[in-house]
Amino acid sequence: MKVWKCLQICFIYIGSIIGAGFATGREIMLYFGDKGMLSGIVAGVGMGILCGLFLWSAKSFARLKSSRNSFLRALSVAIKIALWVCTLASFVCMVSGCEEIIAKTYGIANVGLWTGIFVCFLGICEMSVTRKLNAVIVPMIILLLIVLFCRSDKAIDMQFDGKSVIGYCGMNIMMGGYIIAEQEESFSAKQTIFISAVSGVIFAVCIAMVYAISIKYKGASMPIWEFAKSRGMSSLSGVIIYLAIFSTLIGCTKLVCQENSAVRIPRIFSVAFLIIFALLALKFDFSTIVGFCYPIIGYVGIIYTVFMLSLPIFEKIFSYRQRRLKKEFLNV
Repeated sequence: MKVWKCLQICFIYIGSIIGAGFATGREIMLYFGDKGMLSGIVAGVGMGILCGLFLWSAKSFARLKSSRNSFLRALSVAIKIALWVCTLASFVCMVSGCEEIIAKTYGIANVGLWTGIFVCFLGICEMSVTRKLNAVIVPMIILLLIVLFCRSDKAIDMQFDGKSVIGYCGMNIMMGGYIIAEQEESFSAKQTIFISAVSGVIFAVCIAMVYAISIKYKGASMPIWEFAKSRGMSSLSGVIIYLAIFSTLIGCTKLVCQENSAVRIPRIFSVAFLIIFALLALKFDFSTIVGFCYPIIGYVGIIYTVFMLSLPIFEKIFSYRQRRLKKEFLNV
């Protein structure tokens, strides 16, 4: 088993999800602040399981896209459009969050804009570039979170709320599942289980750390930043949040550019289009836009997840029926 190859998939999956909402603590408090750490841990494990399931479904989705059936092709296009819109909304959220956190931490304006513009050009690069960047960025984020966690009160609240778990997984799997479903490589059952398990463990641990760090400041726009500021470590939190935003922005731009290329839109147009949305993002308050966009993305993510997980099952049923009909025809 190629362990490094599998770890790269874990990192690109995680990197596409731990963006501004996660790294600021706002997202974790939104879903689990009143629901307990256990809910967050279970959600982390669930995200790992979903990663494996999306890898399992990727081949079926690829066949759906190339189907000769007009209805199935139209269905594939509708799904792609919905995911494209949600990815664009995530991009706007990330740029807005980047602008706010850097302005708060370092007093520097327009960093979110210039980061968004820079990442727009990374979106037209090969997927291998994204993998390598996330293989560096994600471990750095985890290590920096550990530093903050060691200074926290390590508050533990073992309440559990299934609804918040489903909502969180639905919101995050849209982006992560989209990335996974677009992987062109095949993975064995052993590799898929490994990727799923490692992703789940990392997510669960990171969510638990973010919860413990953020819980005392759960009403703040950026709880982790407020915690770090109270400990004289606001610069460290700024680095964590910036890296998390950067990794998610890479995934957003990559997917938008990839889908644009699929319908023969020139790459330079994709870059210009994303730059326009980066400019628009500066007009929105981060907390407000997250509160508006994330629930919608969550509902789309739940629908997308149900569809993707059902697809291989329906494909097997269809194939079985086709074989039976063929057999009956030959026996006539």
